[in-house]
Amino acid sequence: MKTTLIGLAAVAVMANNPARAEDAEGYWSGTIANSLKVFVQFSKPADGPWQATLSVPQQGLVTKVENVVVTPDQVSFALPKLNASYAAHWNVQDKAWVGTWTQGRSTPLIFKRADQQALAALNPKRPQEEQIAARAPIYTSSEVSFANDAANVKLAGTLTVPQGTGPFPAVVLVHGSGSHTRDEEVFGHKVFLVLADHLARQGIAVLRYDKRGVAKSSGNLKDATTLDLAADAEAAVRFLRGRAEIDTKRVGLIGHSEGGLIAPLLASRDPALGFVVMLAGPGVRGDRLLVEQVALMSKAQGAPDAAVAKQRALNQALFAAFVAEPKLEDATNKAALILDEAERKGDVPAGQGKVLLQRYATPWFHALLRYDPAPVLQAVQQPILVLNGELDLQVPAAMDLSAIRAALQGNPRAVVKEMPKLNHLFQTARTGSGAEYAEIEETMAPIALSAISDWIIATAR
Repeated sequence: MKTTLIGLAAVAVMANNPARAEDAEGYWSGTIANSLKVFVQFSKPADGPWQATLSVPQQGLVTKVENVVVTPDQVSFALPKLNASYAAHWNVQDKAWVGTWTQGRSTPLIFKRADQQALAALNPKRPQEEQIAARAPIYTSSEVSFANDAANVKLAGTLTVPQGTGPFPAVVLVHGSGSHTRDEEVFGHKVFLVLADHLARQGIAVLRYDKRGVAKSSGNLKDATTLDLAADAEAAVRFLRGRAEIDTKRVGLIGHSEGGLIAPLLASRDPALGFVVMLAGPGVRGDRLLVEQVALMSKAQGAPDAAVAKQRALNQALFAAFVAEPKLEDATNKAALILDEAERKGDVPAGQGKVLLQRYATPWFHALLRYDPAPVLQAVQQPILVLNGELDLQVPAAMDLSAIRAALQGNPRAVVKEMPKLNHLFQTARTGSGAEYAEIEETMAPIALSAISDWIIATAR
């Protein structure tokens, strides 16, 4: 679950004393919200208009922008789908584009020519992934595909099988929320690539796949709910069970974040599944989780306590409307009234209510808010490993693990652990803030990788 920076309305910023800028072509960097690094690359094809690409490495965002205007003393561009815009004039003294970023509210944003040190943020070091590419694999990786016939979806993925004589224990990796490829690429990290490599080197086969509607998989992710994605994971399990090199009695699931909802759900339905691993999987109903998540992440970004409290109250009211109404249309109408009132009171910037409603009024979000994992966890009888990072702000460990321990108290084969100094991605972190995800070179902490593989090896004997 992640949030992004962008959304826009045009803002004209005129120079009092226009001065001709240096050539706009190339990379420019700036900082917004105190710590968020933003890059824009302007380019001018010989036979066409100016173009620009916006990058926010800390959010894993790279996107083409629209309505690009470049003159000797002004630049502007827009991202209509995200309701965001930027307009600036050239400051000859500072050698910078001085302007305003608008996304519901206006924020100063100054772009200066990006030097080599700044550009390093666009291609951050990923030592674990570089090591995988450099060393010889001791496993085979094959392109595979399988079908969820009920949804008319064909899923593409990679099956990693250890060298040696099988059959091998195996896992399906189930992604968190978002448009993820088989490698669960987030914030410049390939989380599932690193996890699959580690598990295969420990003798565990791994199937990871592109989400429906992403990369090489067919289907429509936009309208899919968590239950729809669970059906895709079920298809992955069926595929593994049909492979000769896989021990069908030792097939399990590893779910990260939203995948941590799906993995125990499938285990509760399918007693033949061998084991489950929940990585930062929610243990409380979606509305409670997201109220806490947004508050913690806003505070980590430096929001004042009063603003966090106001935001919490608004989200509690909004999410309660979605939980109370089983029909999305009715929930949306209730939420629209709440947001209209918030705009009238000045609690939400003018026009931002519509942006929030578009984000929330989807089948996936509605279902997520209403989903309570406790009954499913109570029904899981298989061995289950639950890991949460101490510094996780998206699925806060204290609240989450308390609820999960209570739900799993009847399962003697449940292991629940809080991992010190790890964040939502299981990186070794300083604060757990989402702004750190891209900055941290480590993709997944070795202590987390070992905890997963050691437990599977001991469990799936």
